[in-house]
Amino acid sequence: MLSAYLSHLALGCRDLSAADRFYREIVGLSPHERGRGWLRLGWGRGDHVLELREGLPGLDHFGLEVREPRQLDELAARLERAGVRTTGERPPGAHPPTLTFADPEGHRVEVHGRVDRSGEVVADGGRRPIRLHHLTLVTTAIVDLEDFYCRVVGFRVSDRMGEIFTWLRCNPEHHTLAAVVGDAPGLDHHAYEVAGWADFKTWGDELAARNVPLIWGPGRHGPGNNLFVMFDDPEGNHVELSAEMERFYDDRAEYRPRTWAVGPRTVNLWGPVADLRRMGPGG
Repeated sequence: MLSAYLSHLALGCRDLSAADRFYREIVGLSPHERGRGWLRLGWGRGDHVLELREGLPGLDHFGLEVREPRQLDELAARLERAGVRTTGERPPGAHPPTLTFADPEGHRVEVHGRVDRSGEVVADGGRRPIRLHHLTLVTTAIVDLEDFYCRVVGFRVSDRMGEIFTWLRCNPEHHTLAAVVGDAPGLDHHAYEVAGWADFKTWGDELAARNVPLIWGPGRHGPGNNLFVMFDDPEGNHVELSAEMERFYDDRAEYRPRTWAVGPRTVNLWGPVADLRRMGPGG
């Protein structure tokens, strides 16, 4: 099994300045470094968690941190056996070298060694979350995508909702990566962890004061059991705040993936999804 954590993601932006301002003023991230047509944000110390790039809106790539160097070699070998093309890259700026590949639907993944996480953990309710937590991809071929991330990359399935949704783990958290069926591959949402239920009240008040409406929640997901609220950034990307996610201890017990009923109450135990025409956003 892969042992990894979501380290960062990169988003394309039509208006880089507006996106920068939103993630600094609304989400509470701090500037880290800037290049021609891109900038990176984080917690003010430690490595960046978000890269914004000039271009079409949507996911450019996401990064996974592995803690043991041997895991990079093992992953490279598994990818080679599966016929997946990889490259070794040195991105500009203060970014670790990466093993880079694309999944079957073209989502680009950067895997690298340990990074500085010293800016994480300390939350400031309504001003900044604890850490970048997980992301959910949109897929047109969920069975194939799940097979790739589990058989080749080394994730495990935590839960499924029919053949519409799958939640995958690579550490004790219920999911670091999830996938939901949609019309075209891309990003459904990315999530930041907050400290707990009390923070949601503060975040709700602060978002309202800044004229940022909630598009879904507060609620509680069935798979993962985490609390959530969701809102949009200026480019239309869904941003989730999440707390109290379920944990699995694979070194101490065996877990079988659970299959949930297909329906809106699975992805929100407290009520319907924001748009009943689709099961996402969620997870």
